[in-house]
Amino acid sequence: MHSRRKAIVLQTIVIFLAASNSARVNHLDDVHGPCVVRRTKLPRLDPVEVGFVRQIGLIKEQPPFTVKTLSVRPPIFEIPAFLSEAEINRVLAMAEHGRQENSDVFHNSMDSLLTQTSFDHWDLNRDDLINSDEVIAGMRYFWDLHFTTKDVKKMLTTLNISKVNPGEIHRSEFLPADIMKYVKQVGNLEPKVKGRHSNQTYIEFAEDDQISTTLNKKKAALTGLPVEIIKGSETPVAVRYGPGGHYHCHYDSHPLHAEATCCHRRSLDKCRICRFITILYFLNDVAEGGQTAFPIADSNTFNQQTWMRKSNYLSNLSAYCSKANLRVTPKRGSAIMWYNHVINKTSGWISSLDLRSYHGGCDVIRGHKWIVNNWINIIGGNWDDFRTWNDKNSKIK
Repeated sequence: MHSRRKAIVLQTIVIFLAASNSARVNHLDDVHGPCVVRRTKLPRLDPVEVGFVRQIGLIKEQPPFTVKTLSVRPPIFEIPAFLSEAEINRVLAMAEHGRQENSDVFHNSMDSLLTQTSFDHWDLNRDDLINSDEVIAGMRYFWDLHFTTKDVKKMLTTLNISKVNPGEIHRSEFLPADIMKYVKQVGNLEPKVKGRHSNQTYIEFAEDDQISTTLNKKKAALTGLPVEIIKGSETPVAVRYGPGGHYHCHYDSHPLHAEATCCHRRSLDKCRICRFITILYFLNDVAEGGQTAFPIADSNTFNQQTWMRKSNYLSNLSAYCSKANLRVTPKRGSAIMWYNHVINKTSGWISSLDLRSYHGGCDVIRGHKWIVNNWINIIGGNWDDFRTWNDKNSKIK
């Protein structure tokens, strides 16, 4: 491990020298950090080991930033003081005065509820019984409601069903109208089961805004990606969580699919989300709660075959935040960065979804929380076909 640390230090020195050579990276001017090399493998920070700390220069004539490894699988990094006070205040002001939309994801149209479900939709193993696992899976799949086993028991008791086989719903007991009425009531009155409970607004800077320019340069230097990719990625989203606010576990990106193209600004339907990297920064300290949780980060017992069932139980962070392998406490101005996909070792390009990147936001207990999500999109099959989310028709030169 010592030899590997020396190699990382040597690599960092080489990166600094390369990034400082304006003749070779004149498109980034005053950006330091990982060297941007065109038409080759996607750059990716080596996590080395949990607790590993490196210093990376992100802006010319400014001290280097500390980058600390929080997880190896997936690679997750913390960057304290990533935002300056001026940047925090500006972004926070834009967020507070922006058009905030309720981001709760439960849709309670009764017509929609009735047409989206039938007994066969729930009975996954076709045994004419809907067990607790199937109820939990159905609630997540149809309405992004994250039930726990306690929630299932409460539903069965309230509806006075599960008499044929205790703890399960027999086909003869399945009354769609009654069940959907209950689902609608719970979805409206119990925010803890909702997939997301928050408000959000987009952070849209003017093209020549100096703070936006500086932030983009920092992100480009941190990721090693061209600044054009950073600028052309999805518009950053600021999210406010009040008491009880949360975002239950989810993935930021979609699995690779040969028949589905990457979403971009002008095509958001029938496509897949292609987010290589997430950079999340905290705009304030939180009195209590509000951690960003990664339930299976660096899990040594992870098994993909059993994961889908297990994920149904770990997804509700209102109930299971404390069980997450990694929890990051919000700290004003700090950022965390992680990779949503693994890299194909042969091609060096984006590959399958990293299932260990499963994450969410725990309940805010006291106070409120402001965060900003920055998703870095990779669109195109190689460097010669690199395009941006904002302009899919123009290649990056």
